[in-house]
Amino acid sequence: MTTEKRGPDFHLRLQKVKSGEDHKAVREKRDGANVVVYLSSRFLGIGDEALGSVLMRSFLKTLLELETKPSRLILINGGVWLSSEGSDVLETLRILSERGVEILSCGTCLDFYGLKEKLKVGVVSNMFTIAQALLEAGTSR
Repeated sequence: MTTEKRGPDFHLRLQKVKSGEDHKAVREKRDGANVVVYLSSRFLGIGDEALGSVLMRSFLKTLLELETKPSRLILINGGVWLSSEGSDVLETLRILSERGVEILSCGTCLDFYGLKEKLKVGVVSNMFTIAQALLEAGTSR
């Protein structure tokens, strides 16, 4: 995966493993890459919220099973509910954090939703750190 900034947009390029190409070699190319997951909602996808909640739980649990983990999870807007008291994915996020995934929750968003004192996993972050993490995505850490 590569990222490229074009104007105000970021373009992600995903590469499919070619038939016959060694999967281990592809993984080794990614080692050291700074992979960032950006979640702006407590639901995955747009549509039914119950389905979106199931999909988010499944997505985060799948991250636990993958050999390559993201270096960071960035939670903004409604995504900060995931790292706060009452979230049904707290245990999954705790395990990801224990395995070295940095979890950043937007402080402005936590304040907006009245959740700053209810943050249970990860750290309170700011837009400077979030923007920097996104711009550094795909580079070696």
